[in-house]
Amino acid sequence: MPFPFTLPTTSPISYPTFFTSPSHPSLPLLASSHRGTLRNALKAHKRLPPASQAANIPHIITLLTKYTTHLLTLTTALEDNTAFLLPAAPQFTTSWRATLTPPTRRGRLAGESPRIARNGLSYEIFFTLSTLAYAHTLQALNQLHQVLASPSAAAAATPAPADPQQLFNLAAANLLTAASVYEHLLTRPRPPSAETWPVELTPPALAALSAVNMADATLVAVVKQDPYPTYVALTSTGGEAGKREKRRKGEVGVGVASREWLYSPPAPPTSVRALLLARLCVAASDHAGRALGLLGGVESVAVEFRAYVDALQRVARAKACRFLGVDAEGAGRCGEGIAWVGLAREVLGGAGGGGGGGGGKDGVWGMDAGWAEEERVCKALESRWRKVNDSVLFQVVPGTAAVAARMPTGREIHSVGVWEAPRLGAEEMRALRMEGAVGVGMEGLEEDSGEEEEPAKVEYAGKGGYY
Repeated sequence: MPFPFTLPTTSPISYPTFFTSPSHPSLPLLASSHRGTLRNALKAHKRLPPASQAANIPHIITLLTKYTTHLLTLTTALEDNTAFLLPAAPQFTTSWRATLTPPTRRGRLAGESPRIARNGLSYEIFFTLSTLAYAHTLQALNQLHQVLASPSAAAAATPAPADPQQLFNLAAANLLTAASVYEHLLTRPRPPSAETWPVELTPPALAALSAVNMADATLVAVVKQDPYPTYVALTSTGGEAGKREKRRKGEVGVGVASREWLYSPPAPPTSVRALLLARLCVAASDHAGRALGLLGGVESVAVEFRAYVDALQRVARAKACRFLGVDAEGAGRCGEGIAWVGLAREVLGGAGGGGGGGGGKDGVWGMDAGWAEEERVCKALESRWRKVNDSVLFQVVPGTAAVAARMPTGREIHSVGVWEAPRLGAEEMRALRMEGAVGVGMEGLEEDSGEEEEPAKVEYAGKGGYY
């Protein structure tokens, strides 16, 4: 499952204080207005209860897209000399709350990621586009949650459409969009001051984020054809608390339903289809492994994200083992099937370890990359097959090393497209030639709330005053 990022908040800034455009006088004002609306929305989103944040993500994406359009238009105008830095303007500095930088351990905000201030318009562009990518990842997480979460966990989510396949396709599209944004950032010119930018904007971190989204998008193509995790989630008792709740409501037979799939399981993917799904899983594991290697060269990354990427790599490879095991067992090679799911459990190792239903750390769905579901499925299959083999078939169970040597190579199903920056239409560009924009106000410079710490000022080392 995609990583549940926390969307960053940002400091206030007024573009007309820094920039002017003789050809498009309204451009700095309108960019400032859209940024103010976005800033207020991000702060409001942060204060929403977790159950309400999912429904707010599309609104955040819309505001980010509108602001990005005007921010990049202003940048192009500066490059084309149709907009200029005001001669007496102060240093252009913005701050953003970090996403992958480890939390601070001091003061009353201990445990919260720091707000990091840097100079220049490039810093603003990189953090804005990164936030857009985080939002698309969160939208994919919400869409998958509607399909895959247990009924009790999904009750608070937005109701799913009639066709769950549509949600899978939309989730994959959002993950690929996020990956393309990160790839775009890797191609953008970086000013000399970028050497002091936070870890989430470094090339290794951006490349790792793109690889993680590719891994997740690849697994989406697998999960929508995989009946086992969904079936386990639907038939789960939800732990002791769930049992007590069901008894209180007078529901009976829940325990039987939870075990019934072991004796009458869903139709398994076999033969060519099983091999294809296994190869897709290997490709996803390779993407996650690449991300893990890139993060290994980064000094300081939030431990939760690093653990997530490790779990994602393990889960993807374990799924590949399970599909090969299901195919072997379906073809009458029960001993080999046991070896494959045994290897899957070895691959999973101690990663993740979240609660049932993919809860992960602190019950956040998706934090464990689906480790909990995969462990439950592999454990249940191994138990069932061993019981059959020990009582009926008596086949030799190969060692896990023997089957590991037969792991197939990966196969790609997606490619990262080129992210196309949103552009203003001809009518909107003509409107910017007006001296003022109707209904557009300056960005509010309201006092920061208590959860925001004062950012430290940083000396500017870039050229031109705005890069």
